[in-house]
Amino acid sequence: MELAIGLLTSGFQAITGAAASAGSFASTVGGVAVPAAKPVLGAAAASSGFSLSSLLQGTATVLGAMSAIGAGNAEAEQLDLAAADAEGQKPLETLQGISRRASIKREMAEAIGSQDVAFAASSVDLSFGTPGQARKDAFREADYALTSDSGTQEVRTSRLTERAANYRSRARRARSRGFVDALSAGLGYGANLMARG
Repeated sequence: MELAIGLLTSGFQAITGAAASAGSFASTVGGVAVPAAKPVLGAAAASSGFSLSSLLQGTATVLGAMSAIGAGNAEAEQLDLAAADAEGQKPLETLQGISRRASIKREMAEAIGSQDVAFAASSVDLSFGTPGQARKDAFREADYALTSDSGTQEVRTSRLTERAANYRSRARRARSRGFVDALSAGLGYGANLMARG
């Protein structure tokens, strides 16, 4: 932004400087100013390309450059907020994973307890045979569920990390695009002034 505005400011200074130097010129004869200096001002202003339209165009260019930078920063801020939101969801996902696995363990313990009660009521030895196999099956299913849930949590956390990184990358591009647009506007205005001579 500073570079674009600097270019425009230099152009304004060159224009207004030429006009001011021409306006300050006055020849004197016997201590009396000669009115014929006024055409010199008009000629200097015309030769320098200074006009109200140039001033308005320069002002519009500066405002356009500032608007481009502001728009880029605004978009980048929104993307940064989205990235922060994605990062903020990671601890929540971890807590939810812990809660799910605790629920799985609790359900396993309840299932095994119900089986033991049922087999004990039938006067069946719980240390071997069908009761023992049932316990092994319950542990195996619970272990599979816990492993699967851990993998799900890792995938979700990884996706949140990637999403946050993508948002930040887009934010950097948005800021860069705003500065490039502003610089292009400044260079375009400078080239227009040079073409006018």
